[in-house]
Amino acid sequence: MRRDPVTDETVDRCRVEARADPASGLPALAQSLRSLAYRRSQSRPEDAVRLLEESAGIYRTLLADGAAEHLGAASHALSSLAHHYSLVHADDLALAAQQEAADLARRAEAARPVPDLGRAAVMRAALSHALAEARRFDEAVNAARAVAERSRAVAEEGGTDLMWRLLDLTLLLRLAGCIQEAVAVEHEALAWLRDDRAQPAHSPVTTLRTVGAALWFADLGRPGPAHHLLAEAARSCERLPARGGTDNFGFHEGLRSVLFARSGVPDEQAAAEAPDPLALGVDPSQPLQPVLGLSIHHWSFSLRTSFRDGLDALVRAIEDITGTPENTRTSGEACAFEEACASEGADSPPPLPDDRYLLATLGTLTRRRDLRRAVLGEHPSCYAHTTIPRLRRSVDLERRLHTTDPADGTRRLARALADLAMAQLVNGDNAAATGTLYEAHALAVRADVPGDEDLCRALT
Repeated sequence: MRRDPVTDETVDRCRVEARADPASGLPALAQSLRSLAYRRSQSRPEDAVRLLEESAGIYRTLLADGAAEHLGAASHALSSLAHHYSLVHADDLALAAQQEAADLARRAEAARPVPDLGRAAVMRAALSHALAEARRFDEAVNAARAVAERSRAVAEEGGTDLMWRLLDLTLLLRLAGCIQEAVAVEHEALAWLRDDRAQPAHSPVTTLRTVGAALWFADLGRPGPAHHLLAEAARSCERLPARGGTDNFGFHEGLRSVLFARSGVPDEQAAAEAPDPLALGVDPSQPLQPVLGLSIHHWSFSLRTSFRDGLDALVRAIEDITGTPENTRTSGEACAFEEACASEGADSPPPLPDDRYLLATLGTLTRRRDLRRAVLGEHPSCYAHTTIPRLRRSVDLERRLHTTDPADGTRRLARALADLAMAQLVNGDNAAATGTLYEAHALAVRADVPGDEDLCRALT
């Protein structure tokens, strides 16, 4: 049934009805305020906050009168308010609202238990993110552990929720400094995905997750498991059809973005101490950059303006090095333009600098630019003509570096190839991804680190 959009006039009518019949009118008013807030959230975020504060106030009044049937709706309203507080950077208020939302969801579920994951666990997961934002990492980990335990208990064949919950937990454990537990959780996630029942045979999810784990272990300074996992990812990719579908494109790209961001966190954090121009786009007062996945999987530290503004700074720095402005066409124009260029051989990419320092700087800035684009979810419909060519360009750049200094360039090139392979998987080009992964594996250094042999056996 089609519903008319909620307007200021709709809210005014609901106010009149709420005064005439509070029992039915107040819940309707609270809901209409929420709906109007969603319409205002992009253009007038402060307005949205004001509307949601009023909606939350109404639910608090209803609950104070003992109306337990409104616990679920109240929890939704408080969670929405927390999200909008975060968007306007009122972080203390956001955390308090999210704590209240989680408590209301817990009370609602205690009154009416559910057989599945339940809203209470979802709210607790959101609370774990807010706690991490406040740098209360131990509390965040405890909340994420509880959500993962609930997901384990109700996990179904073919479900993906547990995969997300374990990924959340590894991220928070690392922030809390619990590296060994994070490794154990990563092992559990990979073992669960290897179960043939967990994913359809044609799904790239297992391969994507394995590549992401390889990047993560390399980032931890564990080249042995990284080398092993790249080989496993290549074999897993080889079992996929040469050309996959893109029906689940959004989900797969959401997963890639989170995995890509996870391996990019050290780059972003190190940039705060780096010399110019590598420090571009990093706000040292926000040490928890980057935002980890704003598309399908909204694992966040709240979306800071500095993170988006920093993308523009990175683009300008790259243009300064290459001497070529970036294409600023709209998505549709870019697709048509780049397809024409591909067929005519026109508009070739700018030449790479000969100076090795400039080349290395360009490579680092390029990956950070691509990382931010993935995290911000700014993916045009012509993914194959924008995201993938940029990642291929990064591989070309790293190949040039590799020829000048194989000792340092090998690790960088292997990572660039893994980045490209994940994007190829999202685009359904599994045959190309297989070749890319085998090349990355051949480059990845198999270094023996104490304990890595046991870990490699455990990951098999």
